[in-house]
Amino acid sequence: MKRRDFITHSTLLSGLMMTNVTNALAPPTDLLSVPNLLCLWDFSSKHPLREHPLRAKGKYAYQLREPTGPIPIVKEGILSGYSLAIKEHAYLSIPRSECPGLNIRGKNAQVSVLAWVKRQPKSRGNAECEAIAGMWNETNRKRQYCLFLNIRLNQSGEQVCGHISGVGGPTPGEKWCVDVSIGKTPVLFDEWTFVAMTYDGNQIKSYRNGEYDERENQNPYPYTEGIFDGGEEGADFTVGAVHRLGAIGNDFVGQLGGLAVFDRALSADEIRQIHRRYPLPNSPRIGVLTTGVRFPEGPAFANDGSLWAVELKGESLIRYQNGTVKRFPVGGEPNGIAIDSDGKIWFCDAGQRSIRRFDPETEKTETMLDKIMGESLNKPNDLAFDSAGNLLFTCPGESRREPTGYAGVRMRDGTVKKITTEKYFPNGLALTLDGKQLILAETYKHRLWKGKWNVETGEWTEAEVWAKVQGPTGPGGPDGMAFGEEGNLYVAVYGTGKVHVINQHGDVVHLIDLPGQNPTNCAFDPSGRLGLVITEAEKGQMLTYRSPLKGII
Repeated sequence: MKRRDFITHSTLLSGLMMTNVTNALAPPTDLLSVPNLLCLWDFSSKHPLREHPLRAKGKYAYQLREPTGPIPIVKEGILSGYSLAIKEHAYLSIPRSECPGLNIRGKNAQVSVLAWVKRQPKSRGNAECEAIAGMWNETNRKRQYCLFLNIRLNQSGEQVCGHISGVGGPTPGEKWCVDVSIGKTPVLFDEWTFVAMTYDGNQIKSYRNGEYDERENQNPYPYTEGIFDGGEEGADFTVGAVHRLGAIGNDFVGQLGGLAVFDRALSADEIRQIHRRYPLPNSPRIGVLTTGVRFPEGPAFANDGSLWAVELKGESLIRYQNGTVKRFPVGGEPNGIAIDSDGKIWFCDAGQRSIRRFDPETEKTETMLDKIMGESLNKPNDLAFDSAGNLLFTCPGESRREPTGYAGVRMRDGTVKKITTEKYFPNGLALTLDGKQLILAETYKHRLWKGKWNVETGEWTEAEVWAKVQGPTGPGGPDGMAFGEEGNLYVAVYGTGKVHVINQHGDVVHLIDLPGQNPTNCAFDPSGRLGLVITEAEKGQMLTYRSPLKGII
């Protein structure tokens, strides 16, 4: 190599190396410096240089209107330390005529919508979508683009969803517009999450917390139709809801800590850099209510707000109320708990092979059931009342290696019968929120059964394996469980140190990590004060998982 060529080559190589180092050490991207930013709302409040917290920064200083009345600005957020607290049936908008720069349209159009949200439950659970922001009017078939959560297509729910329409109305041949990218990871309640969608004219993509949330066949979603041109009578730009079925709906409920719109598809690296620039707070969700409990199980809440559980190896019932614990010795091996309408505590007793009832007022215990079809109960484990007052229960006995376990029901008239047999350690059970289906955990097969439940006849029909969980290699598997008001099932999986969250399609969508390996059961506080209470046997603790979701008495 000639000296001149060597010097030129070395200089280029050095420059390339410096560029790579510079990129590696470059500070995370500031939103206002990202090319093609149209509008950025950070909701900064009472700032001396800000004329109005609902006015955008960026290329267009569009101001959001509040057609449903003032929306509170609270001192908590991601971009500026402030956020909007959007309640149910509240939303913001900009009339189409006032925001021409947001009217992104055409065959070659591109768009990105970014938002920082802290989602909260809605009164209808997850029965409808949650629109964050976009130009999207379903009533008048003027759909263009919109960032959604919880679109509930193709066995999804609670994930980030990027919606694009090139036709305005439903996808040809479909009832709804189904052209949407749907991520894999759920957006949790009461937790700040960075969500985003992009469209580059060929693919729609969805992102969660700075990462491309790939999902087979749904994210990315191929779409080459472009973005619909709604004309002068097209959709307004709305935040927190969209127009559908003749009215505003598909509400988003929670805090909105920032919103940005671009007329370009941001790259995965740009979105990752933005996430680094605006980190999310990491507040702990697990707390300890009490410790030193000898194998806690069966949490349940009474009408007076008290929390009841058992101390299996301490032969006692436990009441947790106002931060204090009181034990009630009952003997035997108490396990699952169910509380009747009179406030009396029904519990399984594997040691005495019976189901017993404890009266908190008299502190006396009586045996309510010890036989089924002429034979002794086979070490009852868990139980639950249905809406008619029938008592369902499981009897696993010694069915870890042979399918000798069963579940039964004690009807209101006192009739007792088996509802399913030949199970490998039938354990926790739960009724769906409408009471029409029963879920049963088969612990040593690491699976959950689901079937129709008839409160009049006490029959469990069409039962089939509905979900599977990742159990331990040794003893353990799905144990006790509870439904959240959003419709997900929270399953304590013994031996894994986790509660598995299962959606309505039977998919495990989230794992809650615990400080101990042996969670036994869980229950939601109906008041919402304690969130999800989890009993954990390895460390002998009753834990609380912070959540705005509530249980049902």
